[in-house]
Amino acid sequence: MAGPMGGSPHGRGGGMKFSKPKNFKKTSSRLLKQFKPQLGAFIFVSLILIVASILSVISPIFLRDLINGFSKDLAGINANPAYVGEYIHLSTEGNIVIEWFKMWTTFGIILGFYLINSFISWLAQFIVVKISAVYSFELRQQIKAKLDRLPLSYFDSKTIGEILSRGINDVDNVSFSLSTIVNQTISGVTLFIGVVVVMFIVSWQLALVVLTVLPLDIFITVFIAKKSQKQYIAYQTRLGDLTGHAEEQYAGFAVVKLFNKEEDSLKVFNDLSDRMKKADWKSRWLSSLIFPTMRFVNNLGYVAVSVVGAVIINASSDPVSQIGTVVIFFNYLQMFQQPFQQIGEIASTVQLVVASADRIFELLDEIEEPRDVINAIASEDRIKGDIIFDKVDFSYVKDKELITDMNLKVHPGDSIAIGGPTGAGKTTIVNLLMRFYDVDKGCISLDGTCITNYKRSVLRGSVGMVLQDTWLFSGSIKENIRYGRSDATDEEIIEAAEAAHAHHFISTLPNGYDFMLYEDGTNISQGQRQLITIARAIVSRPKILILDEATSSVDTRTEMMIQDAMNKMMKNKTSFIIAHRLSTIKNAKTIVVMNRGKIVESGSHKELLELGGFYAELYNAQFSGSNPMEKAENLESATEVATNRKNAIFNR
Repeated sequence: MAGPMGGSPHGRGGGMKFSKPKNFKKTSSRLLKQFKPQLGAFIFVSLILIVASILSVISPIFLRDLINGFSKDLAGINANPAYVGEYIHLSTEGNIVIEWFKMWTTFGIILGFYLINSFISWLAQFIVVKISAVYSFELRQQIKAKLDRLPLSYFDSKTIGEILSRGINDVDNVSFSLSTIVNQTISGVTLFIGVVVVMFIVSWQLALVVLTVLPLDIFITVFIAKKSQKQYIAYQTRLGDLTGHAEEQYAGFAVVKLFNKEEDSLKVFNDLSDRMKKADWKSRWLSSLIFPTMRFVNNLGYVAVSVVGAVIINASSDPVSQIGTVVIFFNYLQMFQQPFQQIGEIASTVQLVVASADRIFELLDEIEEPRDVINAIASEDRIKGDIIFDKVDFSYVKDKELITDMNLKVHPGDSIAIGGPTGAGKTTIVNLLMRFYDVDKGCISLDGTCITNYKRSVLRGSVGMVLQDTWLFSGSIKENIRYGRSDATDEEIIEAAEAAHAHHFISTLPNGYDFMLYEDGTNISQGQRQLITIARAIVSRPKILILDEATSSVDTRTEMMIQDAMNKMMKNKTSFIIAHRLSTIKNAKTIVVMNRGKIVESGSHKELLELGGFYAELYNAQFSGSNPMEKAENLESATEVATNRKNAIFNR
């Protein structure tokens, strides 16, 4: 895909939608401040690029002198055979003798200028690329550190693709485009100024002729750049749409095939692809116009310089000395228009860089998790697991309360099951206890101390979690289990695996505990993944356990193994069991039933069924297929009864 001015697309954000910067001036200023530590290097690069531009505009003067010298010598010899010129003369036999040493000296000077120019350009590129690489490295470190300090609410409100795009694509856009902007901007500006100054010094008449094409150059560049940029942005947008559609369809391709939606998916794909093709074609076509159009303007300039040059030569008292001047002006005309050919590419690159920087700075400016309080508890040693929710209110969205006036007491070593319909607030309790979110009102205390007075690392380090959605990383099984506690020995890892009923299947794998897992552990079964996460929780030696329906996606035999492993793990530990299937918690000593952010019932499975309230409706619905939520509106009386019973149980 051609860029707006015929170059290649910038950066690596092929799947990312291109957008204009929200605040160009503010973001540009902040971006420049980021490079303040490299100011000395940029000044050095600017100086050597200025030197390179000066050498570029001086070199033709030596060529002019060489051409004029030869022309003058030839004219002198034709007028007087005895004439001895600077570069050539006639021998006594009438043959032309060339002063090779002087000629090659002049050629050597010109060649030396070109070599120095090339070396300086290479050196400038090397320095800028190195600065870009260092900046890219530091920026990614800033982003990683920032992401680690952000609250869970940020990740809940953004897609993984969007977050990765800012940390990878946007950083690449800034880094890879920096050298283009610096080198072409500095060299282009200095070359333009240098050419104009030297042209007026050499021949002000021809300089004015060259400047007559300036308005035409500016008009063509701006006009085509605007049109091309519009189509380039459209192309990037269409590319993002097409990529997003493809990712979405193939991520759930089994569902697409299940409902026979292949043709519908193909129609949408073809429509998006056709739109992208049109934007691509228009962008390429408009981009390609800049060079032939500028060549046409160049040719007009050549004609004008030739005509005016001929007039100057004819009117000059020393016409021979003007030939070299006219010749080098063709070179200056080309140098003069070179910056205009780069303007479009620089403009689009700057816009892309600032837009990417805008997204990066938006991430870096996100509100972080509040810092731990001064003198926060920094040790897990004394944690027993006495947990109290005292009049807790919480909402993910302002003015839309999810948890209302929640009161719950869990004694050390007790296990409590939490059930209720989807959206009742069961998982929210976990988020609050782990301080992924902070309560709006009330307090959650651990061993008599509000959890806000614990260091987050201590609080979270004392809790072991086994979630419904397993998470394993690319690495060995041993490394995944040791993730729970980095100093765990191999023997402790094996003991944890045995307790989790994972040791047997691990032993049957090639390389055993050194068996390499794919990302998310896709090369083992769902049940095996769950057993490994249980082993990881066991090896972490938690004081408190949170089990979030870990048996929902496994077969009956594996479910029994997982249940047995969890029962062993929960022994003498304060445990919360989040249940989505009530059949999995019917043996729990205490069940807390939630609905719409409130605890509506509590008691044992038998007691709650006898109560005939909301829990009974939910439990029976899972076997009868009825919808208990249709009756939930009319359960106020049952809720009142359950609330009284709940208070009696919690205050035992």
